[in-house]
Amino acid sequence: MMFASDLDRTLIYSKRAMEEYSLVEELELIAVERKEDKEVSFMSKKALDYLGKLSSRLMFVPVTTRSLSQYKRVSFQGIEHQYAVTTNGAIILYNGDQLREWDEKISKAIRSSSVSMGELVDLLVHQFAIDGDLRFVEERFVYYYLEKEITSDFLSELTHFAEERGWRVSLQGKKLYFVPKPLSKGSAIKYIQEREGISTVIGAGDSLLDDDFLQFCQHPFVLGHGELNRYPLKEHYNVIEQLGVKGGEELLKSIHTILESKHK
Repeated sequence: MMFASDLDRTLIYSKRAMEEYSLVEELELIAVERKEDKEVSFMSKKALDYLGKLSSRLMFVPVTTRSLSQYKRVSFQGIEHQYAVTTNGAIILYNGDQLREWDEKISKAIRSSSVSMGELVDLLVHQFAIDGDLRFVEERFVYYYLEKEITSDFLSELTHFAEERGWRVSLQGKKLYFVPKPLSKGSAIKYIQEREGISTVIGAGDSLLDDDFLQFCQHPFVLGHGELNRYPLKEHYNVIEQLGVKGGEELLKSIHTILESKHK
């Protein structure tokens, strides 16, 4: 059995994310990410305890849009995991090293179905006035760190424009992502599942970029505060209504309950 989970605003929470969802109760928080010697992302102690118990009973696979270098800043306090997926599926780590067979497979798929990143960026810069800082991730995809909110009509226009060129769009807070269609968390998780012969996958996420792997999970969870919860969901999706870092804790508690019920 596998537990594939998004990181930011699903398992781990930055100070900004925690400020958005104020809690009535005080939680004991533990830092799980450091940047320049500063504690920047957290989990509750209970959440880490649940994750530790889960990882001893199933295959825990972190799956994130973060670049490889950003992912490496995260530490689960000694909780081990054989696989990890970074860069929205562009990179699969196995025992800490990149799987070269996956690198070759995904590169070929992108070349055959999407315009190049350079071509897409040139078109975006010349045809759209997007007010934000353009950033490149591992030469695989790009995102704008927006200076101000964009309208839903403008987002729809960008989405249509990108889709015609083999790219997807996802708005996550202030980050507006453009990702080639073959590059997905779902394709990477499916690859790991088949490589390991795993039949049951539990999944968790909060954004549209998580939807492509949640679709084939037997137990898919969605965080109530996320982008994905604002879109029509399939009936079998489990929504964690608790917001923020407490929601991450409730997520792991729910998964622990599933495992307990299967072993009764």
